[in-house]
Amino acid sequence: MEARIWIEAEHLAEDVTDFCNIAVYLSTGERYALNVWTFDFFAVAQGEGEMHASPAVKHLYMYPPDLFVQDLTRPTIEKIVIDVLERGRLPLWRLMPDEAPDVDDTLRFDLPT
Repeated sequence: MEARIWIEAEHLAEDVTDFCNIAVYLSTGERYALNVWTFDFFAVAQGEGEMHASPAVKHLYMYPPDLFVQDLTRPTIEKIVIDVLERGRLPLWRLMPDEAPDVDDTLRFDLPT
């Protein structure tokens, strides 16, 4: 199987180290979009509270990202994507439409049969 991964943080002018979006394109034609936060960013987000909540409950909850990671580097993201795909854990409800940004390098790996 082949997968191509687009990491938003690699395409921004500023140095992004806390959260970003990624897109995963599989050779099967499936496409996934994920909102990714680092573990460190959780504390920041928790302090700010849920941005769409009413003031009375703003700090009582928040919607999580699709994925928490140690860091946003390509090697880390690639390892995680392979692991998640091997375990069949990419959320089907996150499938992307056909329109999507260009992607970077192709990551090749074998899934267990």
